[in-house]
Amino acid sequence: MKTTNNVQKAITKSLAVIISLVLISITVNAQDFWRTVMENNSFSQIAMAMTDNSEASSASADATTDMNTYANYEAVEAEAELEVENWMTNDNNFFSTVNVATEAENTLDVENWMTDENFFNGMASYFKVETEESLEVENWMQDTNYFGVLSVEVEEEADAAIEVEGWMTETAIWNM
Repeated sequence: MKTTNNVQKAITKSLAVIISLVLISITVNAQDFWRTVMENNSFSQIAMAMTDNSEASSASADATTDMNTYANYEAVEAEAELEVENWMTNDNNFFSTVNVATEAENTLDVENWMTDENFFNGMASYFKVETEESLEVENWMQDTNYFGVLSVEVEEEADAAIEVEGWMTETAIWNM
């Protein structure tokens, strides 16, 4: 009983921690959401346009200034043509002249101790060879009544003879 109470308390505490983490993450995301909504809404611009024409004309002047500024960014820039310099074509500046030699290993020799069984049978005394008794077939194993085996007749199926049809040998079909 005491264990179930402790488990219930632990589950309750862990759920409280998880829920609080979820709520904190939602509030952090909500702050950014409302900030972007307030920055990107057009209500303030509509209100300014409807209140006074003088303000609207100054706003349109600001808009044309903004358009001119934006047009400056649209200008196509051309980069200077690249030139090939001497050091770029010189092989000594790069690692293309490094010679890589293949390494040959010495042949392995079989030494006397490698074929001596005394070196490798140290653990052999701890192993026991298990032998199983040979299996014997008893009468009940061959009794068909015991297993309820029914006699099954196997019927062989014969395929029809293959016939060559006219389209199979027609050259117009196969030589397109």
